[in-house]
Amino acid sequence: MDERQLEDLISKTALLMERYQRLCTEMSEQQTQLSAALNGLTQSLPGQLRDGTDAAIAGLSGEGAAAVKQALLGPVSAYEQQLAASADHVGRSIDALSAEVKRLQLASRGVLWKSLAITVAAVAVLLGGAVWLGGRYQTEIERSQIEADLLRAYNRADVVLCGKEQLCANVETRGAGMGENGRYRVVRPRQ
Repeated sequence: MDERQLEDLISKTALLMERYQRLCTEMSEQQTQLSAALNGLTQSLPGQLRDGTDAAIAGLSGEGAAAVKQALLGPVSAYEQQLAASADHVGRSIDALSAEVKRLQLASRGVLWKSLAITVAAVAVLLGGAVWLGGRYQTEIERSQIEADLLRAYNRADVVLCGKEQLCANVETRGAGMGENGRYRVVRPRQ
């Protein structure tokens, strides 16, 4: 994987995490709005039911109205209690869901930071490897250059094989000796 592909992968991962966090935030806001609307409805419904019942009973005669009112108060009270219990249960469920959304947001941030750390570490390892290989190959190139220079000099020199595994050279006899104790003479170039 080259550096460009790695940058593209980091960019795509960041975009994906950003989109995921935005969706989590939107879901949390929607849940908060729904919870507020449900709480308002559960609080206003018993009053509306009572007002409707009172209006219906107002049209009846006094005794009949009292009897109907008394008969309806029991079921209405039971209904109010069930409605309050349901609203409480829904409120707890919404709180649990909100906590889960927050936990997922934190987890997604953790994944994002871990991905970023791994990417930075991978880039550092790749750069370190590139520097190490560059130094190693530079040394190899310098050594090969010396060998190439030596082979060019051998190629220009008037040297031949004479016998088995022996070299004979056409040396410059008038030149000064070179090397240790002047043992070596310059080899004449090929004509």
